[in-house]
Amino acid sequence: MQEEKPSSPGLFVSSDTGDSIPPKTQWDNKDTGNLPPQHTKKIHHSRDPKTGLVVWSMEFPSKWTVISKPLYITDTKFPNFLYQMKGPNGFMAFNTPIKAFVDYHNPQMSWPIQQNMSSKLRPVAEIGQLFAEEVAPRMQKNGFKKIGNRNLPAIESMLQDKLKEVTHPVTNRLLATEWEDGKGKKALTVIVQTVFRAQLMDSYMDHWSYGVDYVFSDVNAFETTISDYTHAVTSRKSNAQWEQYQKQVFAQRSAAQQQRHNNVMSNQRAQFQAHQEKMKGIWAAQDASHAAFMDQNFGSSSDRSQRDFVNMIHEEETVTNPYSGENYQIEAGARQYWMDSEGNYIKNNDLFYNPNGDINLNNREWARVE
Repeated sequence: MQEEKPSSPGLFVSSDTGDSIPPKTQWDNKDTGNLPPQHTKKIHHSRDPKTGLVVWSMEFPSKWTVISKPLYITDTKFPNFLYQMKGPNGFMAFNTPIKAFVDYHNPQMSWPIQQNMSSKLRPVAEIGQLFAEEVAPRMQKNGFKKIGNRNLPAIESMLQDKLKEVTHPVTNRLLATEWEDGKGKKALTVIVQTVFRAQLMDSYMDHWSYGVDYVFSDVNAFETTISDYTHAVTSRKSNAQWEQYQKQVFAQRSAAQQQRHNNVMSNQRAQFQAHQEKMKGIWAAQDASHAAFMDQNFGSSSDRSQRDFVNMIHEEETVTNPYSGENYQIEAGARQYWMDSEGNYIKNNDLFYNPNGDINLNNREWARVE
């Protein structure tokens, strides 16, 4: 690997890829100091600076120096962590920032995000494709040649165990490869891809992300290094206080979402009522216009002629109550009629209206009658 060179205040940029790595002064490193004997372990805590809470802790060989930095990539409340580790026998390890995408399986639903965040819209890629796009070019550029794939059963088992804690459909995929540069160095690369599927009415969407870990050491210490690295990764433990904080945030978001839904439904009911009032006005105007036409052409010099005109418009009809089977005389002139078990009826001209969904009708059960 080429030596990292400073590029801008507060950042070190890898000269071969442009990946930004923060300086040590910005990282949470509370476990350095005098190194204990080589065989001992030490704990490193990855901390969320917004809350001051430890997110998770991992156990490392005391001979390693470990630093980590939070990045809020997939969620503004919950950080992902960049880390860097160094130790004897040419050991160095680091990870890349998480890259996150969205894949809508309904093209019509993907249109808004295409207009604003097209860089985040991408179909779920095969993990082999991610390897060919990112890992292989980087390693080859630094003089490494791929030896083959490597199984990491302990890490894969840990990832599968984490899925048991999740109630939503989530998939984890892992691809590990070994490399050698012919100059006494070996490397391990690990891609972990996570795919979360969310249901959207009659379709669905996939939130997916991936990150890459790189581990380097001298050839003669490579197997010991991988063993220590595997132990460190699988020793990761979440902080109970942090998990409780996550639950609180999720609960707050759920409550806010429910409130937004209630507001939408309330607005829809208000719009419906306003529409009904508007239609009543239109129907009244139509009746008045019709009455004026009849008066102009046929006259209304007597009460009887006016009464006959009103009866013509509001003639009665006979309907059968579907609950009791009894017949009722009701006023005509509407497109629909709804009746309850007590003989109460509703005249309605809006073909989309259903009184069973109207909270203002005291939860009565209404049936449509002809």
